[in-house]
Amino acid sequence: MNLPSERVREEFSKSLNDKTGFITVAVLTDRQIGREYKFTQNEVEIITSTREATISINAFGKNSLALIGKLNTLFYSSFFIQSLKGKNLSLVSVSPIRNLTLGVGGASEERANLDVVMSYNNRVEVSQNEIKKTDDIFIRKNR
Repeated sequence: MNLPSERVREEFSKSLNDKTGFITVAVLTDRQIGREYKFTQNEVEIITSTREATISINAFGKNSLALIGKLNTLFYSSFFIQSLKGKNLSLVSVSPIRNLTLGVGGASEERANLDVVMSYNNRVEVSQNEIKKTDDIFIRKNR
């Protein structure tokens, strides 16, 4: 699903609402769910962290509930799943759609929301050079 860039805004954007529907996206949480350490023969330490991020997607304006519903359906399309694989992401879960429409003044403002949980890996390689020479070290014991 391709949306015009002017209709997708950062969650905390200072853009004014121009009374046209738009979507905001924000990372709510990002937590580590596991890690692994490897040491190679080439004196390299490889640290891998498996993480999960909860991403909140909000729609505002006319037909926002329908838009979030369509987006929810597209999360399960083979195109979307393949796109995630290409970015080393995986879809863990999608929350129920929430209708957040509320009355503002004499009218109502349509709002809808859902959260998506994605998992991914961070991998860092750090050089661990062998100590080849040290100065003599004396250890003094306290009596």
